[in-house]
Amino acid sequence: MYANFLKNVMLFAEFESSESDALYSSLVSTRYAPGDVILQEGNANRALHILRSGRVRVTRRVDESEVPLCDLLEGQTFGELSIIEDGVASASLRPASETEVLSIPMQPLADFLRQHPAAASKFWRAIAVDLRRRLLQTNDVVRSYFEINRALVDNPTFRQAYAMCNR
Repeated sequence: MYANFLKNVMLFAEFESSESDALYSSLVSTRYAPGDVILQEGNANRALHILRSGRVRVTRRVDESEVPLCDLLEGQTFGELSIIEDGVASASLRPASETEVLSIPMQPLADFLRQHPAAASKFWRAIAVDLRRRLLQTNDVVRSYFEINRALVDNPTFRQAYAMCNR
């Protein structure tokens, strides 16, 4: 059941059927309802997670506010950074709808990758490609914020209003 699903997940798309089948036994399924917390920013995360169904909202705390970063959809993964370097969740994740998450705890994942070196090579390459994609998206967001900031700073009316507010 989940082995076929893994073929549609970018991190596992290049796996042979036998590799997906071997990984299947390590998957842990958890269901969440809106209002639940899947991961809390700053808390330890010891697994790679795959969104099986539903929608998940990703947020970060900025000062006293929760700032939405994005929504994750079926087949998307999260927790990759914690498996690269044993760490904590860099954001909070909450279900926006009824949600099923498949998790692969860190130790069973490490054991699988050690026992299946060809799968490990495909997995780490897919991680690198996905992180590159995310970095390029982040660069685009930062560039757009920079352009907005420059437009505001170059606007004489904005500079006057800003100066009046900071007297």
